[in-house]
Order: sequence, then C-alpha cells, then structure tokens
Amino acid sequence: MAERVEVTPEGGAPGEAGAGAAVPPAEAPPAHGREAMREARERLREKRGLAERLFLAIDNPVLRRELLTALRSNKAFILQFIFLFVLGAVVRLAWPEEEISTRSERARTLFRIFGQGQLVLLSVLSPAFSASAMTMEKEKRAIDLLMTSPIKPGTILMGKYLSSVLYLFLLVFSTIPIVSVCMWLPGIDPHQIAGLYVLLMSVAASFGMIGLTCSTFFHRSQISLSITYLVVLPLAVILLVFSRAFDGFFVLGAAIWPSGLLLFATFVMYQACLKRLRQPFDPVFKAAEEEDISTQTGLVLVRDRFPDNLLAPPKDDALLPDHGNPIYQKEIRSEIFGRGTLFLRLIIQISMFLSVVFLTFLYLKKEYVFVDYLVVFTMLVAPAFACNTFTQERERGTLELLLTTLIHPHQVVSGKFLACFRLSLFLTALVGVTLLFYLLVGGSAPNTTGLSALVGRVGFFGVYLLILGGTIVFETALGMFFSLVCRSTLQSMIMTYSVILLFFGVPMAVKALLYLTMPAERLPEESIAWACFTSPFEAIYSVTWKQVGSSMELRKPTMIWPAYLGFALTMSGILMGYIYGTFERWATKVNRPQ
Repeated sequence: MAERVEVTPEGGAPGEAGAGAAVPPAEAPPAHGREAMREARERLREKRGLAERLFLAIDNPVLRRELLTALRSNKAFILQFIFLFVLGAVVRLAWPEEEISTRSERARTLFRIFGQGQLVLLSVLSPAFSASAMTMEKEKRAIDLLMTSPIKPGTILMGKYLSSVLYLFLLVFSTIPIVSVCMWLPGIDPHQIAGLYVLLMSVAASFGMIGLTCSTFFHRSQISLSITYLVVLPLAVILLVFSRAFDGFFVLGAAIWPSGLLLFATFVMYQACLKRLRQPFDPVFKAAEEEDISTQTGLVLVRDRFPDNLLAPPKDDALLPDHGNPIYQKEIRSEIFGRGTLFLRLIIQISMFLSVVFLTFLYLKKEYVFVDYLVVFTMLVAPAFACNTFTQERERGTLELLLTTLIHPHQVVSGKFLACFRLSLFLTALVGVTLLFYLLVGGSAPNTTGLSALVGRVGFFGVYLLILGGTIVFETALGMFFSLVCRSTLQSMIMTYSVILLFFGVPMAVKALLYLTMPAERLPEESIAWACFTSPFEAIYSVTWKQVGSSMELRKPTMIWPAYLGFALTMSGILMGYIYGTFERWATKVNRPQ
C-alpha cells in the first residue's frame, strides 16, 4: 500500500490540517513585511496635514467627538461670519475721521467700543455652547452609559468644557486682523491689545464654565440655559460698567486682576462639577407635592399658602367646573412643577438679589433703569416657560395623544399660553413690586404738585405695566411659535432668544453706537427713536421727562411707547393666530378617518 502523505502547514505538526481544523494564529510578518508596513505608515503620515496630526494627538475621545460634530457643521461657519461681520461693522462706523489732533481720543473710544462689543457677544454666545453640554446627555438618557464607560469623569468633563470653549477662543482669535487695523491709529499700544485679549480669553473661559456648571447640576436644557443667562448677563454688565468708568481697563496691567478672579472662579466651578460627576445621577424627579421642605435651603414654596398659591397652586381633587380649561389646570398645577420647584426658587432668589442692586436707580430718580431690569428679567423667564410647550409633548411622544383627545385645539393652545403668561407675569410682579411703592410714594411727575402729582405717578405706573405686559405677551407667543416649528426645546430656546435680541437689543446697540460716534448736532434724535420702536427699552425711556445736559433741563423724549405696544400686540396676534391654525389643522388631519 502506498503511504499516506499528510500535507501540513508550514511549521505545523502532522494531523493538524484538514477540513474544520482550527486555523493557527497568525505569526509576525517577515522582516521585509514589517518594513513595508512601516513605509506605508510613513507615507500616510506625510499625507496628513498639521491640523490632522494635532487632532489625532488629542487623547480625549469626548473632545474629539465634540469637535468633529461642532466644527463640521454649517452653523459654526455662519456664526463666525456673523461675529466678524458685526465687529467689522462696529469698527467701520466708529472709525475716527477727524483731524490728527483729535484722532487719538477717538481711537481710544473706538478701541473701547470694540472691546465692549466682544464682551457683549461673548456673554450672549457662551451659554448657547456650554449650558446644554451635560443636560443633552441626561435628556437623551445617555448619561449613565457615558459615566459607566472606561473614560474617567475628569476626561469627560474636560472634553465637554474644551469643546464648548475652544470655539469661543476661535471666535476671539479670529478678530485679531480687525483689531490690528486699529494699531494704525495713534493712542493704541500693544499693551492695550494684549490686555484686551487676556481679558476676553478669561471671560470666555469663565462664562463657558458657568454654563457647564449649570448643565452639570440641572437636568433640563431650558433650566440650565435660563440660569446661565441670569448669572452671565449681570457679570457682563459689571464688566461693561468698569470698562466705561476706567479708560485703562483694557491695559494689560489692569486686565490682569479681573482675569485672575475669573480664572479662579473657573477653577472652583470645575472642581465642583468634577465632584458632582463622581456621584450617581438620580433620573427620578420629585414633583412639587413630594418635595421635603425641611431639606430645602433658602426660599421655600408652600403651595397651600398665600402668596405662594398664586404662583404654584396646589392640586385640587374637586371636579373641573363647567366651561373650564383642563389643559390650563394641568399646566398650572402639575405640568410646570412636575419636576420640582428648584428652578422657580432659584429664579426668585437670584432676581431678588439683583433687584437690590438696581434699587439704587430708584433712589437716583431713574426709575426707567429699574424697569429696564424688569424687561431683561422677562426676557429670561418668559421663554423658559414657553419654549417647551409643544416640544416637550413631541419629545415625550404625547403630541398625537393630545391631538386625538376630545379637548378642542383652541383650549389646548389657550391653556398653555395662559399658564406660561401667568407664571411670567407673577414673577415679574414679585420682583418689581418695589416700583409701585416708589411711584406712588417717592416718585413725582415733573411740574406737578399735590393731587395732580399723584395722578401723574399713577399714569406712569400704568404705562410701565402696559409695556411690561405687552412684552411678556410677545415673548410668550414667540416662544410658543418656535416650540411649534422646532423639533427640540433647545432649538426653540435658541431661536426665541435670537429673535428677541434682534428686536430688543440690536436697535439699542446701533443707537448707542451712533451716539458715541456722531457729533451731537448731526444726530437726528427723533428719527433714531422711531427706528427703535421695536425695543421695549426705548419705549420705557420715552414715558417720562428726562434731565438733559449739565443744566438739568427737563425734556420730553419722543413718545414711541404706543407704537411699541402696537407692534408687540400685533406680532403676538399674528403668531398666536398661526399657532391656532396650525394646531387645529394637525388635529383635523390626525382625527380624519382613513
């Protein structure tokens, strides 16, 4: 018999080959194979640019993922274009055109305006990048997966922080070509430019950390965004006041001190966030009825006592009265406070603390500044309650259930609107009740005495109430409109705040720029005032007589507050009409028999 010859793999023993036999582990390639792989890697490395090498060198998977999603989006390029366009327009409008002898002072004014413009833009943009960094993970139910991954909590926190701050740094550094043009002017030296950018980097780092801190300690993006703005905007106002009061505020020697304080606060907040991340997150929220009052610090809300029951009425077991609105009762008693009263208590405490600062203007008989503060307060509060009226139904998958109920769409929309309007109005009244006592007791109308002075003060108070009420109506309607057309609550809030700033803030910024750059005799004051009729700040300023010049002469400003009220109420009617029509059309489409 012929011998059976077994074909074995190279280096293997006989009997190990055949069908179904295990494939032996791959051995190291020969020397020439390793050399070829090394050469291939070298060629691939040579093809990579410097940016790709730096990106691959980042040893933080969270940061790499966030940078990929953020910097590749069209929003990043559009936002950078708008940022540079606004600052370029400011420099062009404020560019001095006087003789050489006076250009030095105007150049310093231009540089100060440029720095103030960047501070304002950073205070507006920084919460939008960082205030939802961690809350988005919580809302998507991905926070537990992220925290149980092999990534360390410090790596996660640093990745989230740098992903939100690095883009702000990019915006700041992209303005260097614009500010370098200002060095052609006399009166500006490199120490001022260095001090400006040191301060701007510190502001971006601290404001971004404030948003990340709120995002770490709160569970909803809308709450985190509102609290962040409520903290960031007063800090920005303080920096703006110091920059206007001191000419050398942006000099490197003076900018070191506020920058050091901001960076120290950033370090403290970072440590607090790191400590919170090392603790488990509780996904179960306690409603207002389940909160333990004895464990709460600071302000406590007792829902069955006055005046807390006006803000947060307790649940009622009685039957709904005839012609009642069940959606309104659900929203005001259960829905808004279904996640507890922490957000409401923080809003009240922070706003009351800030109102003490603005009471100084009542003592100086500048009550319109205090009313301006109330308008800013409504800009923060009203969208926070209105921007999730429909998006929360869509995110929870209950929108179709709401459309198929026997409740008329008119009741659904009106119930949600009234609940949001009631909360915003009550919170504003709680903060601004001091204004009532001032106007009825301390304030006085010009050129009036006795009973006529009292009637004048009552009239002023009534006009202020109309302006505040119209502003809240417009902000609530705008928030509900974007909540209807946007897919998420965060998108709705960003769009609402953007439009509010466009109507309320941009006209006043342009007006301030014109007053700083144009001679007083060339200013068409009445035309400028009418161009700002969409802003409640200009409407408030036009209510009472103002003291002008060093002679303290009383002058009546251009009365545009009726035009503003007409604009706010008309726009609110148009927006609510669209919401009513769209919601009813959706309900008809869902309930239509197939």
